[in-house]
Amino acid sequence: MKVFVSIFCCLVFISSPIVANDLKVVTRNLEPFSFVEFNTRKGYAIELWSEIARHLNVKYDLKIASNAKEIIDLVGQNKCEVGVGALSVTSEREEIVDFSQPFFDSGLQILTVNNVDSNFTGVFNEFFKFFLNLRFIVSFLLIMFFIVLISHLVWKYEHKKNPEMWPVNYKSGLWESFWWSISILLVGGADNKGPISVGGRLVAILWMILSIVFLSFVTASFTATMTLKSLKSEINGPNDLHGKNVATVKSSTSEVWLNDKGIIVSSYNDIEECIKALKQKKVQAIVYDAPILNYYSYKLKDNTITIAGPIFNRQNYAFALPENSNLREKINRVLLLLNENGFCKDLKIKWFGNEHI
Repeated sequence: MKVFVSIFCCLVFISSPIVANDLKVVTRNLEPFSFVEFNTRKGYAIELWSEIARHLNVKYDLKIASNAKEIIDLVGQNKCEVGVGALSVTSEREEIVDFSQPFFDSGLQILTVNNVDSNFTGVFNEFFKFFLNLRFIVSFLLIMFFIVLISHLVWKYEHKKNPEMWPVNYKSGLWESFWWSISILLVGGADNKGPISVGGRLVAILWMILSIVFLSFVTASFTATMTLKSLKSEINGPNDLHGKNVATVKSSTSEVWLNDKGIIVSSYNDIEECIKALKQKKVQAIVYDAPILNYYSYKLKDNTITIAGPIFNRQNYAFALPENSNLREKINRVLLLLNENGFCKDLKIKWFGNEHI
């Protein structure tokens, strides 16, 4: 009988909730994954963890850390049982803690200043600068020289055989030729006005060919110049970071990546300080987790800063757990369930919108 009771008690213990006491959970303030608003903690990671805890039927006490490194240290030293937030899974961290299965795909991205004003004034300024460019001025003068030359030649051949369209008077005739030359250059014709002499038609053929060349050159130059202006940001990807002063958050995976690449790093306590430094031009770019940079870029709606280039150094976010934690498998099973029933998808739409699904 005693043996039976002992076995029964063991079975009850194994199948009962994970712990009798509240779990010690550590997180950090980082929008949009875990932060306080109107005295309520919210965010993608903290809401996901709350749902997991509900499924596991456990209660937890929440501790706030200052950065990701502190979370990893507290969990690795068994001072906390779960680390919740935007924690990237890395080989270095895996030596200290275990991770659940990933719950968010991430990576690094760049936030930099937008050097070209997107408003009407900025566009007008760039348009005006194009026409004051020395290359454009020289090209314009060259085209005007050819217009005058062609106009003179057409009048020379036409005024004797076609005085109605090209008057014999040089001044009047040259003006008519000038109008004809401009029309050919811009629209390819001149209202039923055309040379009839052999010499005049040969000159007209030459001018039509030159008009195509001149117009293509000016159009291509203008398009190329405006395109370069629209991409004027000095930083358009990770290869452009060398030699630049780049901000990131202290003790983050992005700080490790920047140091490994030999890039000048200015480390700040949080992403808000990084953005402030960027706006004050203390740094030239921010490198940090892509979803967080995109979130702040959308939230701030500031056209003076912009996301530059694609996501690189792909990473995953997961919950941190002490090594050999008996919570790991249980959390993973709930994560799978929440993915299957659509909870994770709905949560992602709530915080990041449909475009990130």
